[in-house]
Amino acid sequence: MDIINKPLGWVLWLCSKIVGGNYFFAILIFAIFVELVLLPFGISQQKKSIKQARLRPKEQAIRKKYSGRDDKATQMKMNEEIQELYQKEGYNPLGGCLPLLIQFPLLIALYNVVINPLKYICGLSEDAIVQVQSIVGTSSQRGTMGLLTKMKELGYDAFKNVEGFMTAEEFADMPDLNVFGAFDLSITPQQCMNLDSIKTLSGWLILLVPVLTFVAYFLSMKLTRKFMYQPMNDASQAQMGCSNKVMDIVMPLFSVFLAFTYPAALGLYWIFKCLLGILKQFILSKAMPLPKFTEEDYLAAEKEINSRPDKSLKVAKSG
Repeated sequence: MDIINKPLGWVLWLCSKIVGGNYFFAILIFAIFVELVLLPFGISQQKKSIKQARLRPKEQAIRKKYSGRDDKATQMKMNEEIQELYQKEGYNPLGGCLPLLIQFPLLIALYNVVINPLKYICGLSEDAIVQVQSIVGTSSQRGTMGLLTKMKELGYDAFKNVEGFMTAEEFADMPDLNVFGAFDLSITPQQCMNLDSIKTLSGWLILLVPVLTFVAYFLSMKLTRKFMYQPMNDASQAQMGCSNKVMDIVMPLFSVFLAFTYPAALGLYWIFKCLLGILKQFILSKAMPLPKFTEEDYLAAEKEINSRPDKSLKVAKSG
């Protein structure tokens, strides 16, 4: 994954340099950069939604043609006719899967880069990080952010003998994980689940990160779906509605689990990403709006579908 992680790490390092090492704003700029990189996929998905929406009157006419008949043969015939419509109009229902598959490794890489600034921003090797861990006296199972904070506390002289370490100038330019003096992005919310932390403002702010992650993810899924085309047939709508309700809870809860057990920087990145994703989808929906149809359009589509000869009927030869 380093073939993806290292270029992204360089971008995050550049973002950090732009804002003077402030990791809070570096993550925000980095999230904006990522959304711009993913913008072509969003445009492609919006175009597919528009193409599918344009087929809606004819698809609805086909479903209406077979309504009231739930036997397997009729349902298969209806699905075959819908697939023929898709093929004729050049629409592939599975076409939206490829962009998602391409984005998945990128998303995994993003999380690794955000929580590993010591490796991907400061450029330390695995061996150097192990030596740093021995000096600091702690391991870093959830990225290298905790090590970075402790390194700043100990100062450059404590690490200058580490093989392949940074220069004094590079050490001084390491990202600042302190957010407005309120809390440290290297701390995990899980570490704040004690009375001493809960009594402090920083403890409450860090515990608020997973909560805001859930809210941002939930709103992102709800609003993004609202801006995109949704099939309206009764059977699939009921099934999809049930599936959407499950996803609306499961995925945000999964994000909360990660935000709770990993450094607060990851949850912060997720919040920025969700909010920017909502903004991106809103802009796309305005720049490339879905088509709207009148009752006359549906009647015309129904007339066209019903006027087609039924291929399933066979004409018998006369005696």
